[in-house]
Amino acid sequence: MAKRDILPIIPRSKKTRFRYRVAVIGSGSWATAIIKIISSNLEHIHWWVRDEEAAEEIIKYGHNPKYLSSVFINPEDVKVSTDIKAVVAKAEYVIIVTPSAYLHKTLEPLQKSHLSRKKIILAVKGIIPETMQLISDYMRTQFKVPFDNLSIISGPSHAEEISQEKFTFLTAASPNRELAETVAKFFTNRYCRTSVSNDMMGAELSIVLKNIYALGAGIYSGLGYGDNFIAAYVANCVKEMKYFVSKIYPNEERHISDSVYLGDLLVTAYSTYSRNRLFGIMIGHGLSVRVSLLELRMVSEGYTACRCVHEINKKYLAEIPIVETIYGVLYENNNVSSEMKRIAEHFV
Repeated sequence: MAKRDILPIIPRSKKTRFRYRVAVIGSGSWATAIIKIISSNLEHIHWWVRDEEAAEEIIKYGHNPKYLSSVFINPEDVKVSTDIKAVVAKAEYVIIVTPSAYLHKTLEPLQKSHLSRKKIILAVKGIIPETMQLISDYMRTQFKVPFDNLSIISGPSHAEEISQEKFTFLTAASPNRELAETVAKFFTNRYCRTSVSNDMMGAELSIVLKNIYALGAGIYSGLGYGDNFIAAYVANCVKEMKYFVSKIYPNEERHISDSVYLGDLLVTAYSTYSRNRLFGIMIGHGLSVRVSLLELRMVSEGYTACRCVHEINKKYLAEIPIVETIYGVLYENNNVSSEMKRIAEHFV
């Protein structure tokens, strides 16, 4: 990882928690997991929840009724609201966790002035479909957030395991070293180890790609390919990822084997918690894209990301045959079995 450092784990009592004012935008599994992590470190947390009924239940019972309901949320420590303007206004730092497919609509009530002076932490993975932009680029153009006020938090981190306090490695990345270190402090506790990096754009694009590749791993699994083959498939995905990310965002200090790149790809490609993998398995089993999306009942970031990367690559004309093959299956109704078999003949 470019310019990496790992912060020490310092247990914090209620009296020693940081006094930064932080807003969390989003109410799904990952948002709930993030609330759990940062609650151990921060004194002032404001949480925007879309659904009024869910907000009332969190305030009354201390649990998100729809996602990770086993996680306790202390209403005294976390102030919950359905008013996104009010939540953002109370914060210095805004953690955005709404899925990229819904982010444009979620932020519609906000003006540029609401976010332009905030420190933005992106914890969402994907591309804005309405504008075909990485989320960091979207925040810069739509809300005039300075580049140095942007950061991401990422790594191999399924929300379900966070809820169980299973040891997890995360990375805070930003072009602003001070901001990256601050974000790492928010996300470092006894079960989360958070390092810092300056490779925000490379890590963000890798996040987008890994969802597409995990979807492909699911397709191969659904078609009946075994572990031996899928391991080779993932190895070829790593090479394609390294090539594409380096073509768009060159960084000599980037090491694709670090957890924020390779680790995140591996957990998304193999884990039973992976929505992208599950969506791919449905496609491999012969279900249509439409039916698979309905059956999934959750967002498959890889589905939208595949179309967006295909469109973005019209500018760069990079050779990314795995992504383009998956795009053809999802959006051009190409035969699943023959197309995935064809591309497999070029793996090494």
